[in-house]
Amino acid sequence: MIKYPLYQSLINGKTPFDEYKTAAQGNGILDAIETQMESCYNDYENAVNSASVHNLNPHGFVTPEKDNLKNLYKSDCDIAKKIRLHHGRFTSSIRRVYNNKCPYCTLSEPDTIEHILPKEKYPEFAVHLYNLIPCCSKCNRHKGEAIRDSAGFPFTINFYYHDPENCQFLEVDCIIDSNGCPSLKYKLTFPQNADPTLAAIITNHFNRLHLIERYNEEIVKSYTEIELTIRIACRGKSLNDALQFLRDYLSITIHDYGLNHYYIAMLRCLIMSSTYYGYLQSIL
Repeated sequence: MIKYPLYQSLINGKTPFDEYKTAAQGNGILDAIETQMESCYNDYENAVNSASVHNLNPHGFVTPEKDNLKNLYKSDCDIAKKIRLHHGRFTSSIRRVYNNKCPYCTLSEPDTIEHILPKEKYPEFAVHLYNLIPCCSKCNRHKGEAIRDSAGFPFTINFYYHDPENCQFLEVDCIIDSNGCPSLKYKLTFPQNADPTLAAIITNHFNRLHLIERYNEEIVKSYTEIELTIRIACRGKSLNDALQFLRDYLSITIHDYGLNHYYIAMLRCLIMSSTYYGYLQSIL
């Protein structure tokens, strides 16, 4: 999971409100509320700068303005295309492992675009660049339209300003099952110096999107692949050689994946779990 850059550089200096005006051009109903919309967009920008989008209140537009605002967004509209283009450029050039992956889970392809504030309740932000992010249908469905919990924390990470790489929080436990094979399970564990607000948001994010359960399903495939790699690369070598291989592999991959990618958490477990060492020795 990685923080995303904002779109200012992509859109040739145009602001999100400039993009809105282009989308609304020629719509008489929306022309009449342009001043109100500019105020809404200023509020959103201030909320981004203060990491508080989840605390924004809806303007309260009603029909016909509400329907006209919502109808600005289509899956193939120009702003949706810009979002997909930016996602592709960023992930391809900076973090290639995230290319064509949903930022919410890093598991699936982003086959839809998520409205951070739902357009039904916040039609004024239906085409706001910073209110849209590529997302997979499973995360989109789990997220729903809920915004914040009873304590006021958002239910999901906002990847335009929350940085999940600020601390290491995703870990894996290893046990040897009754068949003598490793069984790996994910968990969230925050360091004592972790920002409590960010920890609460990350916890909400994982709970809302069922990520621990989904990662536990994925780890079977991921571990099978890395065990095959170990068997090929470390055949006939010592336990220390195999552990050094895993350390070297981790040091190479962590830059692209980041601290809290599920694959990196698995590698850390294999390197640090003394429970795993006996099994590792048996496959060399």
